[in-house]
Amino acid sequence: MDKDFKEHIMWMEVPIHFWEFSMTDSDEYTVVELHKDVEKIIKKEGDGQDQRTNVKAMMTKWNMLEHKPFELIAKKAAKTVEDWHTERTDLDLVTFMTTCWGSIYTRGNYSERHAHVPALYSWVYYVKVDDNSAPIYFPNNPGFYYKPSSGTGIIFPGWLDHEVPSHESDDERIIVVGNIEGTGSVNYPQRSFLDTKN
Repeated sequence: MDKDFKEHIMWMEVPIHFWEFSMTDSDEYTVVELHKDVEKIIKKEGDGQDQRTNVKAMMTKWNMLEHKPFELIAKKAAKTVEDWHTERTDLDLVTFMTTCWGSIYTRGNYSERHAHVPALYSWVYYVKVDDNSAPIYFPNNPGFYYKPSSGTGIIFPGWLDHEVPSHESDDERIIVVGNIEGTGSVNYPQRSFLDTKN
């Protein structure tokens, strides 16, 4: 690193966009079948990380897109991001998935505070959760807990810190997670990202 390099960290309150998405029945899969296949694949793949990452739970290898159910969920997350940018901004965004994995939390499992830099967006899709499942927590001031429900996902900026508190349910918390990158061009002048009236 250059000897003149300096890093400054400043806590600043800025608006953060969170998007929810859900899977629906299709000709290929019902949502119930999709969830059963994801669970089966994760358990067959087994723990590929041995808790060496921020995730202190069972976690597969990084790229699970070779499995159709994972690919379908990842495509839905990417399409949600692309559609939002098409409708709300002047960025002609084309996305691609860099990583996608599955994880199963059992009682006492958690995830340390981290971010997915340099990902443009990150997402979590909840395959199997219940009312006692650990939420995902975004600690930036003022802090935000997202309470999951099966069949829904949340998308957030890849730079945003997040963590999962200890999972205190006897039922498994099964999720699929991914990171999205993008490329594209911008038309100027740009509309405001904050304009939610359009």
